[in-house]
Amino acid sequence: MNVHKLIPILLGMLLIGCVTTNSADMPKSKEDAARLNMDLGISYLRQGDLDRAMYKLQKSLDIESHNPTAHRMLGLVYERMDDLQSAKKQYQIAVKQGPDDADALNQLASFICSTGDARASLKYYDRALKVPRYKSRYNIYTNAGICAKEFDLELAESYLRKGLAENAIFPEGLYQMADVTFRRGRYLQSRAFIQRRMEVAPASPEVLWLGFRIEIELNDKLSAEEFSNRLLEEFPASIETRLLEELQRDVQKIG
Repeated sequence: MNVHKLIPILLGMLLIGCVTTNSADMPKSKEDAARLNMDLGISYLRQGDLDRAMYKLQKSLDIESHNPTAHRMLGLVYERMDDLQSAKKQYQIAVKQGPDDADALNQLASFICSTGDARASLKYYDRALKVPRYKSRYNIYTNAGICAKEFDLELAESYLRKGLAENAIFPEGLYQMADVTFRRGRYLQSRAFIQRRMEVAPASPEVLWLGFRIEIELNDKLSAEEFSNRLLEEFPASIETRLLEELQRDVQKIG
C-alpha cells in the first residue's frame, strides 16, 4: 500500500509566526485556553516540531478532553512518530467523540487502510460520505478508491468516478482513474484520464511513468518516447526513472 497516496486531512487555518502574550491574546476561559493550546499544537505540527506539538495538544486535551479535532491531530503526531498503536487510539477516540465528524472518519479510515486492512477502512469512508454538507467529499471518494484498488478494481473505479463527478479536475482522482483503467486493460480510457490529469496539474514521476506504460500498451512508440524522455530529464533521481532505466536495459539485453 502506497501510504503517501492517501490524501492528507487539511489542518485548517494554522498559526504562523510568534505568539504574543498581550492581555488581549490571553485565554479568557477554559475553552479559550484549550483552543489556544490546540492551535499552537497544530502550528508546531505543521512546522514538523512533533515534541512541542504533542505537548500542546495533550495540554489542550487535559483542559478539555472532549475535542475530536485535538484527538485526531494528536493521532497524526503519533503516526508521524511511528507510534501506530497510540495513533490508532487517538483516531478512534476522535470518531467516538465525533461520530458525524467526516474529517475524523476519513482520517481513521486512511490510517486503517495504510496499515494493511483496506476492506475494513471502507466502512469508515462510507460513514464519512453520509455526513451531510461536507464540502470535500471528492477527497473521501478518492481515498476510498485508492484503498479499494487493493482488492476490487471495479469497486475502486466506482468510488473514483463518484469523486470526479463532484470535482472533475481533481488531479489525484484523474491519476487514480488512469491507473485503475490501465490495470483493467482499458488503455484508451487510461490515456484519456492521464491526458486530463496532465492538463490540470504539473507532471509528476508517477504520472509520466504511467503515461509511458499506457503508450507502450497502445503500441505508440513515439508517444512512449516522449513520456520516457520527460521522465529522464525532469525527474532523474526518481524511483520511476530507475524502473524505466531497468526496463530499457532489459530490452537491450533481449535485443
